[in-house]
Amino acid sequence: MENRIKIGDFAKITGSTVKTIIYYHRIGLLQEPKRSSGGYRLYGSVELTRMRLIKHLKSLGLDLKRIKEILGDIHKTKTLREVLQSLRIELLSEKIKIEERVEKIDMLLREEMILLDSDTFASPSFQMVTEILGPNQIDKYVQACPELFEQQRKLFGILDDFQWGEDYRGTFRALAEYFKTHPQEYQVSLGFGKRLARLSELSEDDPEIEALARESAEFIKRIPSLKEMLYNQTGLTKPLESLYNEVITGVLSPAQMKYKQLFQQYLNYKFANKEGI
Repeated sequence: MENRIKIGDFAKITGSTVKTIIYYHRIGLLQEPKRSSGGYRLYGSVELTRMRLIKHLKSLGLDLKRIKEILGDIHKTKTLREVLQSLRIELLSEKIKIEERVEKIDMLLREEMILLDSDTFASPSFQMVTEILGPNQIDKYVQACPELFEQQRKLFGILDDFQWGEDYRGTFRALAEYFKTHPQEYQVSLGFGKRLARLSELSEDDPEIEALARESAEFIKRIPSLKEMLYNQTGLTKPLESLYNEVITGVLSPAQMKYKQLFQQYLNYKFANKEGI
C-alpha cells in the first residue's frame, strides 16, 4: 500500500476537499477506493486519473451530472483523449443548434418591427404543412399570395402556442395531403387565397366578403374529401372561439375576420359544448 495515500493527502494533491471527495463517492462519480486494515480510504493512480478527468471537464463548464455521463462506468478507465473526443462530438452538435438559434434571431432582427406579443417563431404545424406540400407547391403559394402566406404562418403559431381544445393538426395534415395530390384544386384554392389577401384593403361592408365566403364554402362542399373534412364540423366552445378571435385580430383585418365568421356559417360550423372539451 506504499503507493496509496489517505483521503487528506488525496484532497491536497488534487486541490479538492475531503467533503467534495466524499460527495463524489456518494453520487458515483468517483469509485470508492480500497481501505486499510484500519478502515481508512487509500487512493492510488486510478483515483488520481479519475479526479484529473473530473477537474478538466469541470474547467470546461460541465456540471457533475454531465461529467458522470461522459466518463461512464467508474470501473472502466478512459483516457483524457477519449473523453475529449467524445465531448468534442457533443459540443459540435450543440454548436449546430446554437447556430440555428442565432440564425432565427437574425431573422427576427431583420423584421421591420418586433413586438413581444407578435407571433414570429416557428410553428410545428406550419412546418408540417409546408413539408407535405413540398417546395414546388409552397413556391406557388408564396408567389401567388405572399401576404396570406405570412398571415397563415402567424395563425398557425397562435394555434400551436395554446391548447385550444380541438384536433386541428390532423385536419391540416389531411388538407395538405389532399392538395399535394390534386394540383388543379390547389390552384383554385390559391385563387381564393389571393382574394382573401385583398380583403385586408376592403371595408367590413364590402360585398366581396360575403361573395368570397359563399364561393369558397361551395368549392369545399362540391369536393367529397374536403366536405368530409370541413363541413358540419364541431370546433371550439363559444368562449374559446371568442378568445381565439380576439387573439388573432392582430393578424387578420376586420374584413378578413368577417369573412372567417361567414365562411364558418356557410360550412355549418358548430360550437362544442363544455362537456366536449
